[in-house]
Amino acid sequence: MKKLSIIVPVYNVEPYIRPCVESIFMQGLAEEDFEVILVNDGTTDNSFGQIRDITDCHDNITVIEQSNQGLSAARNAGLARATGQYIMFLDSDDLLVSNSVAPLLNNAVNQQPDLLMGNYVKLNNTEIANLNSSFTKASCICKRGERMFVEDFNPRECYVWKMLYRREFLNSNHIRFIPGLYFEDIPFTVECCLKADKCMRTDTTLYIYRQREGTIVTTIDHRKIYDFNQILAILWQYTNDMTLSAAKRRKMMDTTYAIFCVETWHIAHNKTLLAERKNIMNDLKKCVPGLRFTGGLKQRLTSFLYTTMPLTYIWLKSH
Repeated sequence: MKKLSIIVPVYNVEPYIRPCVESIFMQGLAEEDFEVILVNDGTTDNSFGQIRDITDCHDNITVIEQSNQGLSAARNAGLARATGQYIMFLDSDDLLVSNSVAPLLNNAVNQQPDLLMGNYVKLNNTEIANLNSSFTKASCICKRGERMFVEDFNPRECYVWKMLYRREFLNSNHIRFIPGLYFEDIPFTVECCLKADKCMRTDTTLYIYRQREGTIVTTIDHRKIYDFNQILAILWQYTNDMTLSAAKRRKMMDTTYAIFCVETWHIAHNKTLLAERKNIMNDLKKCVPGLRFTGGLKQRLTSFLYTTMPLTYIWLKSH
């Protein structure tokens, strides 16, 4: 069995795919210890032509071909093929920090946590091109799943690539991405954190998140904002799960509130959504009936405004 499976969905990333894949092979890992699963999600550009020499000379690379089905389906396809003890997701326009994965993987294999959460840095194309500095490296701290969720989980940073996942943990809990849904990282990472038992946390920087125009997050439109409503419905179900501990439920309330604030900020500040505001808020009330926040004065005030005068609340957020 391999120690690690790195899953990389590929769709129209011709300018970025080569440095992404090259960074995988700069981790100080023996090739027999890991596999790279590239999922061709119906890419229409020359992404694979850019890395043909790399795929041809490494036996531990597998390429899965499928029609364009979206990021969730591509990641699920990679998970179905993976054989590693641990899973890592890498977006094909991002990079791994050189020599960052090996020590974390060794800790994971030795300690067998369900999740290992690392750190990341945001850089633009120019900063990546001129990159010559070293990044933080730190030891790993073991934590119970509840403690890591409460102390370390940031609902505004639900990035699936921040963690290593024990494959058997994902399979035994039937955790997969929801096909056809934008912002699929949010329910996936939340479910993982809610169900994990043994976890590890490190401040080691292992991931470079490339900041560029045209990504899912930077191009919020009607379809994506309605998907946000579906995401909030899922989070609200978790928040009201009476089998959760009091600490987890409080954290879920804060998490749902944070995602609600992100969505309503986009509704308030995206001019293309102006004419659709009423329909979006009505759809949210349908998707999440009874949505209200009780975590503090700010949450209660937000809840009152959203419940009684949702369009006024959006207008206030836009000013």
